Amino acid sequence: MLTSIGIHKHRLLLLLLAASLLFALTGCNQPTDATPVPPVNTPTATQIPAEPTSPPAKLVLVDTGNLANDEILSYLNTLTTEEGLVLETVTSPELPPQGQETKVVVFLSEPANLAEIVSASPSTQFIVSGDVDIPEMPNLSMIRTAGEDLAFMGGFLTMQIAWDWRAGALIPSDAVKAMEKANAFENGARYVCGQCTPYYTPIVYFPLIGQESAQADDAAWDAQITNFAQHYVNSYFVDPAIATPEILERLKGLEEYIYNDVNLIGSVQSTADSFTALLGFDILPALEQIMPQALAGTGGQNVTAQVKIVINNNDRVVSLAKTDNFNRVAADLAAGIIIPLSIP
Repeated sequence: MLTSIGIHKHRLLLLLLAASLLFALTGCNQPTDATPVPPVNTPTATQIPAEPTSPPAKLVLVDTGNLANDEILSYLNTLTTEEGLVLETVTSPELPPQGQETKVVVFLSEPANLAEIVSASPSTQFIVSGDVDIPEMPNLSMIRTAGEDLAFMGGFLTMQIAWDWRAGALIPSDAVKAMEKANAFENGARYVCGQCTPYYTPIVYFPLIGQESAQADDAAWDAQITNFAQHYVNSYFVDPAIATPEILERLKGLEEYIYNDVNLIGSVQSTADSFTALLGFDILPALEQIMPQALAGTGGQNVTAQVKIVINNNDRVVSLAKTDNFNRVAADLAAGIIIPLSIP
């Protein structure tokens, strides 16, 4: 019979045998080389390319002749600020096709290839100041600066300041619309005084108009000026095409011969020093009238600009009363109440 001590030893032996067998079984199942654990890749954020930003909306001012005065620049600067636009100024008449970001292009003088420029940018509205006749286009609006209007008001002012109605004009015979300008000048002068018959001799109907080719030499124009001097003409309108220093000096030199002051009226294309007054067009009111519809994408507008006295070098001769009278007539002319040309 087994004692309690023997039973205890027998159980301990069985436990050790079971433990050895279990260790052997687990050791056989375990591989000799551990399988490498692949590294954990941390996902990175996907880089989305940024969308290209569209160019800012803008208004382009094309000023090839430095015609933008302080009033026009102030208006355009204020307008573009209020509308959230960029104002871009260009001095070259060669304007490339514009994209949709260009809302309005303003030409202060008409380019030679106006129709081509406007056609090349159908999504842009154009406002052009000039004396040009082209077919109507849906994205073009015109500020009319008619040469005959300026000649009419040139005749009006020249006659207003003339002594004894003795007024004249020098207009090249081969200038653009030369016949119309001469006719408008005469009508503007006679709008002041009708028949314009002087009180003193020699008595002829005024105004007198001298015409030669713009390419004529000084001798040809000197003959015209000599004829004026014989009739004691003391107030002249001089077309800018022939407002050379030599001709202006010759006209001013008549003062000793006619015993009277000589006053010269011209346009803003001429040098101011020799002139009593220079005339031009008041573009700003017409621009303000057209611009809102142009910004809204509407074209086909036509507004006539009013002639104004741009420079007055002698307010004793061109007095405030004469200026007020000039402005009233110029307003009626721009409104179409006065027709500058004679009825055919």
